[in-house]
Amino acid sequence: MKQLLFVLVLVTTGLLASAQNAVKKYRVGIFASLYLDSSFTGATYKFTNQMPRHLLPGLDFVQGALMAADSINSTAPLEVIVYDLRSADQSLDKLRSRNSFDSLDLMIGSVSGAEYRTLSDLALLKNIPFISATFPNDGGVTNNPFTIIVNSTLPAHCEAIYNFIMRTNPTANLLYVRRKGTSDDRLASYFTKYNKGSNGSSLLKWKTLNLNDNFTTADLTSQLDSLKTNVLICGSLDEAFGLNLVNVAQKIHKTYPMELIGMPTWDGMKDLTKPEYKDLSLFYTATFFNTGTVAATNFTKGFTDLTYGRPSDVAYRGYELTRFFVQLLLRYDTQLMQHLNERTYRSFTEFDFRPVLNSTSGKPDYFENKRIYILKRSNNLVSRMN
Repeated sequence: MKQLLFVLVLVTTGLLASAQNAVKKYRVGIFASLYLDSSFTGATYKFTNQMPRHLLPGLDFVQGALMAADSINSTAPLEVIVYDLRSADQSLDKLRSRNSFDSLDLMIGSVSGAEYRTLSDLALLKNIPFISATFPNDGGVTNNPFTIIVNSTLPAHCEAIYNFIMRTNPTANLLYVRRKGTSDDRLASYFTKYNKGSNGSSLLKWKTLNLNDNFTTADLTSQLDSLKTNVLICGSLDEAFGLNLVNVAQKIHKTYPMELIGMPTWDGMKDLTKPEYKDLSLFYTATFFNTGTVAATNFTKGFTDLTYGRPSDVAYRGYELTRFFVQLLLRYDTQLMQHLNERTYRSFTEFDFRPVLNSTSGKPDYFENKRIYILKRSNNLVSRMN
């Protein structure tokens, strides 16, 4: 993987040089945390044996983005600039003081927290579309029609789960299993909101169980029905709590037919691959699902040939989002925001960008990807349910 650092420098230089003599060019900023300053002493790379894990997400994202930019066939001049936000010379404050944002036409960022909010504010100030690629949060952004959230927020995931239950198992014995605490209160409030009919009544009927972290089968069995399907909704983001629910379900699922529905955090839980859970039906949500298309296979090979490592989900994200939005920019220029759901340039993932409207102004707070995949893990296979 360390080869990636040198590839990054070379590819970036090539992209910039190709546009040097152009009178008019489109300028795209890629923002990520690369930690290049701390990875080198002068021109000498520090980590000769193994690359620190905290470097990988940013490097993977940028490598995917640069491969996408390099693959675009267009006569329009294009300049792609990578900003390492962990560099002392490329912090957002330094970039802003040098007016680096004034000539950008598009910003794509694998950022979070304060850096996400700063880029979002700059997008609004300068009318530049900002693609938030990986942060699953709106960060309190309001009245900002230039911010696009790709990695959907938690309310969007909860809405997708609710709609899935309504469509597939509305008459099942529904149990909402949660912990006590403010974070689980907030999660429960999303489901309560989606479950209200036009007259204020509840559309689905479920029982809520408030359990401690070390609950056992005895805490569940009194609420289960052996004669019908039991759908257990894990109303907590706590992974240990979710895994305990899976473990308890594994002990009793032959007596009580059941399906388990988890939060998007389940997508990265390696323990779910254990053989003892293979007979369970586990459902969870995700905004990215690699279906093994020809495009995905080609990207995987190209990435591996270039870096000697396999691409992570973040690398796929960097590639597909850069390829998608840069081509939208080159085709539609300042009208890009009116063509967010253009299908022509998609690579791996389906998107459904919709405005999230401000309750007071009626204007978009931001645009959000509402295409949530419902994934099912059973018999050690993961399949897409929608």
